[in-house]
Amino acid sequence: MGNRVKGRTKPKSIKAATHSGMSSKRKLSRMGKVRKKNHAGIDATFIGRAKVLKRLQISLKDFRRLCILKGVYPREPRGRAPSNKKGQVFYHIKDVKALNHEPLLDKFREFRTFMKKIRKSANRNEKDEARRKEPLAPRYTLHHLVRERYPRFNDALADLDDALCLISLFAALPSDGRIKSGITRKAKELSASWGAYCSVMGCVTKSFISVKGVYLEASIQSAATNGQSIPIRWVQPHNFTQYIPEGVDFRVMLTFFEFYETLLGFVMFKLYGELGIRYPLQTVATTTGGEENVVSNVTLHPTLGGKATSVLAANLSALQMALHQASQENSAVNAIKDAMQQNVGGDDETGEDGKEKKTVKELKAEKKRQKELMQSVDEALKGVNQDEEDDDDIRGDEYIDDDEDEDQVPIAAPLREALEAISDGTTGNEYDNGNFANIITSQDAKKRHQLFHNLTFFLSREVPRGYLELIILSFGGQVGWEGQDSPIAMDDASITHHVVDRPALLASYEKLPKSREYIQPQWILDSANFNFVLPITKYGVGKELPPHLSPWVEDKEEGYVPKYREEVEALKNGEVLEDADSSAVDVEKGVVDSEGDESSEEEEIPSHIIGTEKDTKESGSEEGWKRGRGGRGRGG
Repeated sequence: MGNRVKGRTKPKSIKAATHSGMSSKRKLSRMGKVRKKNHAGIDATFIGRAKVLKRLQISLKDFRRLCILKGVYPREPRGRAPSNKKGQVFYHIKDVKALNHEPLLDKFREFRTFMKKIRKSANRNEKDEARRKEPLAPRYTLHHLVRERYPRFNDALADLDDALCLISLFAALPSDGRIKSGITRKAKELSASWGAYCSVMGCVTKSFISVKGVYLEASIQSAATNGQSIPIRWVQPHNFTQYIPEGVDFRVMLTFFEFYETLLGFVMFKLYGELGIRYPLQTVATTTGGEENVVSNVTLHPTLGGKATSVLAANLSALQMALHQASQENSAVNAIKDAMQQNVGGDDETGEDGKEKKTVKELKAEKKRQKELMQSVDEALKGVNQDEEDDDDIRGDEYIDDDEDEDQVPIAAPLREALEAISDGTTGNEYDNGNFANIITSQDAKKRHQLFHNLTFFLSREVPRGYLELIILSFGGQVGWEGQDSPIAMDDASITHHVVDRPALLASYEKLPKSREYIQPQWILDSANFNFVLPITKYGVGKELPPHLSPWVEDKEEGYVPKYREEVEALKNGEVLEDADSSAVDVEKGVVDSEGDESSEEEEIPSHIIGTEKDTKESGSEEGWKRGRGGRGRGG
């Protein structure tokens, strides 16, 4: 019993509180065990930034880069944070565990060790040794991060908005300070390759000019999206001189650019691969001084003379040339397949006479035979020019399986038909003259591509060329500009719309053909947004423009429909507007009045004055109606 004395009360346990009236066992059974630290509550789910840096053993700068590249962001704990942890930055414990196993973490540590060696050489004034070590710097790629964050192609397209906005911003910034010339050149190349794809495939659906820049929206539909159209919206800055503010941390922006560059490269590789073109395109652009500036690794399309002053024009031309070459390579194979299908196919399904369908075994045998036929194309091409007798001897023994003699198919005949079709030009190239309508798969894009069909635009030198060129080409028009690489000359008679952004026309424009209309740039965006070729009367040079309506505003939800939108909808429905035809009504009314009062006015007004006045009215009304009806428009 120890020191226990009979009759005395048992002393309280030293583990229990002195003011407590219960023992430690009773307290444990009543209240449970004391929770260990970091095993429950906010400490078990979230961890502060200082502890994360201590656990990962990296600097704050590298930790920020790693979080941006991995897509890890601070979390806000649910409920009320303890008073001693208010104002702290928390990260989820699972995100920290994922960062601890990231391969980039080892690369960052290797780079930190490498920089110690460089500084050591620099402090010893060993500049040659530092230059020798510079190419040995550790390098890394972000390909595994793109696959990890975007396992599906739809996910990558859905997150492409921020990437395009940032890349368009860097393409407009000057090369100064942390922004090197290689970064701006890469941003221009990526932006131009994206614009080239959107213009060729007719992806641009909406556009709007604001103070921040030009908002554009493209609808991407590819084989990987299973026919689903994914809208992508981005902002393209105005082509002004950009002043870099001092309060912006460009280290963070450059880290985002590093990841978005890899992401957009993956997306463009997938989209260009579906067209049968290898990305990146090889382009060569020229500067204003005439010196060649190699943007990637290739030349331009011959239609532009091998030079381009714009990166977008260079990518458009390179894409056109790549499609042209791909179609040239595939024309022979396609023609052979078509000719063989005409001779082989036709019996797969039941006809009108009630024949039974082929069995599965026969279909497999036919596929096998066709595959062997295509493999023997090279050998068959050698015997095309031989006589029919030699062809008949070759057909049975060399190109057909011995087990399937009953299903023999003549080979030289379809090959000859294919080659004759190629030589005659019947398998013509659908990409000549910039016609890409045949490669557009989306039905909505095909309808949009017909809006500016057979319309040719020419942009004056004061007009911003980038986004206007993108919109015009996406809606099926042709575009030229003032420059050495323009595919359309300024005095070309095929130009239908001359885009001018001046208060008045220049005197030199009087020498140009009279068949064109002079408009302001807003007409192109409004016509594209309404999907309707608007009248040009309100968009003439020097006139006050109608309101530029946003295509993303739902008027019914807002409770207000602008008057101009009502006018455009009336025009699309075929209604005649009073304001648009008021001048014509006045002209007709004047003619009627003059005819009604002809007898009374003959005595007072000489006949030669009446005839002259009538002739001028008729000629003026004819020209006015031609101009009015020319801009009255048609639906897309």
